[in-house]
Amino acid sequence: MKIAVIGFRRDEAKLKDIASWIGGEIFFWSKNIFKEVWGGEGIVALMPTGIIIRAIAPLIESKWTDTPVVAIDKNMMYSIPLLGGHHGANEMALKLSEFGLIPVITTSMEFYEGLSVGIGCNKGVSKEEILDALKNGLDEIGKGLKDVRVIATTDLKKDERGLIEAVDQLKKPLIFLRKEEINSMDVKESKARLIGLKSVSDACALYFGEELMLPKKAYGGVTIAIAR
Repeated sequence: MKIAVIGFRRDEAKLKDIASWIGGEIFFWSKNIFKEVWGGEGIVALMPTGIIIRAIAPLIESKWTDTPVVAIDKNMMYSIPLLGGHHGANEMALKLSEFGLIPVITTSMEFYEGLSVGIGCNKGVSKEEILDALKNGLDEIGKGLKDVRVIATTDLKKDERGLIEAVDQLKKPLIFLRKEEINSMDVKESKARLIGLKSVSDACALYFGEELMLPKKAYGGVTIAIAR
């Protein structure tokens, strides 16, 4: 499903402009409209945040799977990620900034310096394996977990419980990158080409960094790359 652009019929002209710019599909407000479009690529809603929050509250389950939601104020001045900032909402808000809206982004990743860690892992990896690999990789460059700003991997790992549990424990942002995002990076191809990706660890680290401090290194069933 395309990004759902939700609003009132009286704002149809504005909704058409938004949908055209972001590549979305218009849906007019009804009691169950958020439930009907939930689970799609994302939601952009031109309406008061109070209405949006009350509508999505019963639908929220997990920060890893919830649909990204962005609110736009009635004067079309601001785009505000309300849910799923690290999983599409911030990106939608930034896309809307090209349309003239001011993005109001509050997630911590956008405000602090630090390292970007790219992770690849075997299926069924444990939380402990991820944590040990992270520590070993950081030790290699004389850094610690406190220095990490963001951890990134392929969206093929969205259901990898060991990875999710490890990053949850660390209280760091975990970003799942799409194939086209990973393959846009200028990196040497790896065995990941077998699953249609140029690379996992190196590309994911560099997506939020500028220079590799630790090129991809394997620690058991986990690969780590670190960029600054």
